[in-house]
Amino acid sequence: MKKLWFLAFSVLLLGCTSTARLYSLETGQVINASFENYGAGHGKITATTPEGKLLSGEYTTISGMAVSNSFGSANVSGTSGYAWATAQGFSFNQPGQQYGSATIVGDGTVIDIVYVVDPWTSHGHGVGRDNNGKRYKLQF
Repeated sequence: MKKLWFLAFSVLLLGCTSTARLYSLETGQVINASFENYGAGHGKITATTPEGKLLSGEYTTISGMAVSNSFGSANVSGTSGYAWATAQGFSFNQPGQQYGSATIVGDGTVIDIVYVVDPWTSHGHGVGRDNNGKRYKLQF
């Protein structure tokens, strides 16, 4: 039974890494990255520059949902009798995009990234800038 549980857990972990690319807007070089994607909106990132420099960091995605709840009641009386009514409501709104930020660092390089992601497809895009002023376009 323990072996079966370990196998099921291992299979779940295999599908939890996604890839991203940071394109330098000056040189066109590509930084390939991988990030944990457990659906929690937060995780680790690792990346390798074309020169072989290792970068690591984390990302956080903020859900753009809005939740509201309301309650109302009314009562009416008259000569024909008495009536009482109550109503409750709940609404949930999930817009088509979520926003996030990421920071990756390594060997004196710091890249600050902001992005937007479609929660239904898990695809997104963004922009980044490193501590030397280089600009990047993010695709995932």
